[in-house]
Amino acid sequence: MSELLQLKPEVIESPDPIIASSWETEFIYWFIKVVIEIFFREISIRGSFNIPANGPAMVVIAPHANQFLDAGVSMYSVHAATGRLTHFVEAAVSFRQRVIGSLSRMAGSIPVERAQDLLRTKQGLIRFKNYPDDELTIIGRGTHFTVDCQVKSLLGLPHSAGNVKIGEIISDTELKFSTPMKKAGGIKMLQDFVPYKTAPRIDNHKLFDTVFNRLNEGDLIAIAPEGGSHDRTDLLPLKPGVAIMALGAAAKYPGLKIPIVPCGLNYFHAHKFRSRAVLEFGRPIIIDDEWAEKYKEDSKKTVSELMEIITDAMKAVTTQSPDYETLQVIQAARRLYSYGGSRSNIPLPIVVEINRNLLIGYSKFKDDRKIRHLKDSVVRYNERLNYYGLTDHQMENASKDVLHNAILLCKRLVLLAYYTTLSLPGTILFSPVFYACKKISAKKQKEALANSVVKIHANDVLGSWKVMIALVVAPICYFLYSLLGTYLMNKYHLLPSLTGTSLDTLLTFTSSWIILLCTTYASLRLGEDGMDIAKSIRPLVLSLSPETTELKELNAERESLSLEVTQVINELGPKVFPKFNQQRLKELSEEVKEENSTIKKGRGHSGARYHRHHHRHAASSSSSSISGVSTTTSSTESLLSSDGTLVRERAASTSSSVYSGFSEFDMDEEGKGRMPNLSHVSIFPDKLQLSDASSSIDVDLQDLDKSSLESATGSNVHTTAIDLTSRVRDAVFQRNQAGTDNQDKKP
Repeated sequence: MSELLQLKPEVIESPDPIIASSWETEFIYWFIKVVIEIFFREISIRGSFNIPANGPAMVVIAPHANQFLDAGVSMYSVHAATGRLTHFVEAAVSFRQRVIGSLSRMAGSIPVERAQDLLRTKQGLIRFKNYPDDELTIIGRGTHFTVDCQVKSLLGLPHSAGNVKIGEIISDTELKFSTPMKKAGGIKMLQDFVPYKTAPRIDNHKLFDTVFNRLNEGDLIAIAPEGGSHDRTDLLPLKPGVAIMALGAAAKYPGLKIPIVPCGLNYFHAHKFRSRAVLEFGRPIIIDDEWAEKYKEDSKKTVSELMEIITDAMKAVTTQSPDYETLQVIQAARRLYSYGGSRSNIPLPIVVEINRNLLIGYSKFKDDRKIRHLKDSVVRYNERLNYYGLTDHQMENASKDVLHNAILLCKRLVLLAYYTTLSLPGTILFSPVFYACKKISAKKQKEALANSVVKIHANDVLGSWKVMIALVVAPICYFLYSLLGTYLMNKYHLLPSLTGTSLDTLLTFTSSWIILLCTTYASLRLGEDGMDIAKSIRPLVLSLSPETTELKELNAERESLSLEVTQVINELGPKVFPKFNQQRLKELSEEVKEENSTIKKGRGHSGARYHRHHHRHAASSSSSSISGVSTTTSSTESLLSSDGTLVRERAASTSSSVYSGFSEFDMDEEGKGRMPNLSHVSIFPDKLQLSDASSSIDVDLQDLDKSSLESATGSNVHTTAIDLTSRVRDAVFQRNQAGTDNQDKKP
């Protein structure tokens, strides 16, 4: 037994990254551009001037809502805005996939092993020894814990019921968890003997050294600190890897300044073909020598402090909701709000910001009688829309003139027939690809949902799998189509011979391939317009049906509800955002349109430089970058509450993730004056030990302090280019006084 206990435990290191050649880099960015512009109908970029034009930088992306496509969209946007290359910190399991692995190596990504990807079933069964009196001790039957397990390695249960790190191995049949199991399913499962899995401990020291060196060489590193993709409406707990990377690099290389740029990924139907996306880059957090000195003095406290700032910065560029129903209500309220102009003129980035600000306002006034009544009314309105199979924008644009609708219906039916005819050939050619994408992605969705403890419907994997399947199936289909076309043209001598050699066959094959691809692409663009027309047919038909009276009543309900929403927002908006007004909204819309137009014209290089110059005054006047730990605005001190105390309240899930990288000295003060053992730091969560009711939104979106908003934003807002997010980015997220606390506890 003693010999077994002395066996050297297995430790896995992350593989070395591969340096891509210049032609591979050129190819991968061309390839990403083609894929992204085909899959997405529109990608809007906001805050591109916040991305450094050169030198070391880290981009932190969230939410991780579209698996592999998140990296592609981010790389595409950064390259379009600045011309820079992005190196993603990516799970090593992706490198072992044939297609994704090849693309990742070409892109110069940095692989990192995740313990959950290495879980393997072991001999024997396990259960709790004495639950609930003892939540940590596990006993085994037929197990060999001293051989199959190791301290700080991962132990997992079947069907992704829960994973926990091992804290102590007592014998072959007894061990202790480092922390209690949080998942209800895992707790229930461990009441009886069940099979188990283990994964070796991951040594991330080499990974950190690679990142430190890359940053010192001036590379731009990107990371998704949530650790895994998901389809939740709020952020998952952020892991501390990004903070340790930036602080460690600054500590290793004195004088190195590393901007951490928050990037919010906001999708509109992320899993659907020809959907839209908005990328919003926030003001950079500058990690300099001052941060490095604090890190050397007390690494645990400094990382925790920086993670709080990063978390708040991410919340300022992302839209989070406590649940899907609330998000639907907020989106409906945004559509119903009267902007004093056409809603179609509002660019997507501003739509995202309005959603975010409405969620902040809702969190503050959700117990107000007017808000509760308004929410119920909006829910009923949405239910009636669903009953008729309509959307709000169709009701908004509906005409009450029956004759006009009849004429318009005839025109659109003719247009629909025209577009259908033109797009039919390409649609038929591409139909096997559509079918394969739909069937296989649905299968992968079920597998992902079964293997996840954080996904809701696993919609986050659909878009990526559709792209990967199309990349494989489409070339095969068009190769076969071209072979068939070449055979028929040669057999029936449909084309004249040019050389009288086999070169004619090659030319015929190549020409067929090109013609078929062009036909499909043309059908895609025509079909897109045809789909827009098809969606407008149903409301026109309904307007001519016997149910016209019901639709008129629904339209009247919309007008009444729009008036009520507008009045409530105009009344309560200034209480949350002191400079709330519609004129500012128009100014922001123009700024966003100008920014995206400049990026498209200059493909990012000159556009980004122009916007950096254009916003330089705003950046300096509003402390647009967070530099050092003593900065008054936009630093840790900007988190002060109105009574002068530093706000440290965070959701339990977020706090646990911040400290999880420092298990070496969590329970004592040994962390002071010493650097963390990077071999033991977790980059990605171990299948996310979230409790079933965990949510990172409940505390952090509680009331905004008005006085803090004013002091953080300044009074001269109209003379700067600060957007609405900038006004609240440094605001205080705090809980109300005792009265609000009591309200929160009410059922």
